[in-house]
Amino acid sequence: MTASIRPDDWLRFIRGEYLDEFLKAGGASIKFVVPQETPMHDAILDGLCSDSEARGYLVAQVSASRTRIHMMDHLFFEIAAQIPWKRLAGEVLSQIAVSEGYTVPTETHPTFADALASANQLDPGFLRTELRRKIAAEVYRRFSMAKDFRIAMTQLCLAQLIGGSDGTTTTDAITDWLLGSTKTVASVKPYGIFTRINRANARYAFESLLDWLRFAGCPGLVVTIDIARLTMAKNPLDGSVNYSKAARLDAYELLRQFVDATDRLDGLLFVVVASPDFLDEGPGSRGIGDYQALKFRVYDEIRDTTLVNPMSALVRISSDAKAVTFR
Repeated sequence: MTASIRPDDWLRFIRGEYLDEFLKAGGASIKFVVPQETPMHDAILDGLCSDSEARGYLVAQVSASRTRIHMMDHLFFEIAAQIPWKRLAGEVLSQIAVSEGYTVPTETHPTFADALASANQLDPGFLRTELRRKIAAEVYRRFSMAKDFRIAMTQLCLAQLIGGSDGTTTTDAITDWLLGSTKTVASVKPYGIFTRINRANARYAFESLLDWLRFAGCPGLVVTIDIARLTMAKNPLDGSVNYSKAARLDAYELLRQFVDATDRLDGLLFVVVASPDFLDEGPGSRGIGDYQALKFRVYDEIRDTTLVNPMSALVRISSDAKAVTFR
């Protein structure tokens, strides 16, 4: 029998080893968690999200029963729907203003430029010109982000700067593009974006998102993915997403790509929560044994029967496990 860890011990370990320091320093980690009892499934997700939000991280929760996680663009759109794009653009604007020596106001004004002008006793037109130049220098020329993504973030910042109906129109068009709601690129072409986010470029958009979060002052992103749906043997016909074998293998390949890309994913904790069936290795398995490329990266082939390693990529969680003590 393989050793397991209690849920509260695992969450405490994640807090101390990842959330408190590692992610804030730009680290990234992909964890596979297998609760041995069904009731712990939601408790682990809720506990992890609560701990992350308390430390300032943005949290995105994804379920394979609602999102086609074998398609990277669908995964990105689900995560993007949980990102406060407008707020982040405002945070970047405030940082730029502070770096230029301006006092950032706390009171509300029709536009950011008006508020900044009032707080610093300057002409709003002058400030708009100055901040446009700085946005171009620090956002549009932030080459660590993909081109279309940095154009989109530039436009969101400009929309916050100018405000009004024009700003609202721009914000709505860019947000729709980020969430995949735009059916054609016609609505974003005026802003210099000529390609929709699709399965081929969504991974670059995700990496750019992580860079943008940290640029905006957020310590990082915690993503939880509930993949219990992947290993269901029969379609329950409940209206949720059902996975064929090809789709399931595509989902495992997508997870494998995340494991291999951790050196490019700054400030990310990616937690995959699976059912016990995920550990199946036998013939006809729908679990990790069905896709060797993922198995060889996360499966603990050598493991202690009594002592758990909480730092391993794959961890089994049980309420009956012995309590463990960490430093």
